[in-house]
Amino acid sequence: MKIKYAIIIVLIFVVLGIGIGLKMFFKPHADISKMDVDFKVEAAKLLGEFQQDETAATTKYSEKALEISGKLVAKSKLQNGTDVLILENEMEGISCQLDSSWSTGNQSVVQALEPGKPIKIKGICKGYLMEIKISPAVVISK
Repeated sequence: MKIKYAIIIVLIFVVLGIGIGLKMFFKPHADISKMDVDFKVEAAKLLGEFQQDETAATTKYSEKALEISGKLVAKSKLQNGTDVLILENEMEGISCQLDSSWSTGNQSVVQALEPGKPIKIKGICKGYLMEIKISPAVVISK
């Protein structure tokens, strides 16, 4: 009799676990363009903060929504088709991977971006590894 109740309890937990897992898996991702920003910052200032004290800057900006103004120095596509914009410095600048759903619907905006021109990006800071990673991101203005 006790084994029967134990099996029922285990099955209930398994079903709840599967339900929670599926809900999280199919949860739509946040719309970056409508998200409130935690910090508005110039790209050069952001780079300076990370180069001066990476630990403090990571604590301050990691997983936060940023609005970054700066100069676009390069744009490219990854092998999976994701558009990437580099701000300020091509070697150790700010690498912004554009949100794929936003990018798909705004290809004319992405195509019109020219290196050397000012740009404003909104996205989530993922940290610093040779360059500052912002992903996902959207272009606010060019």
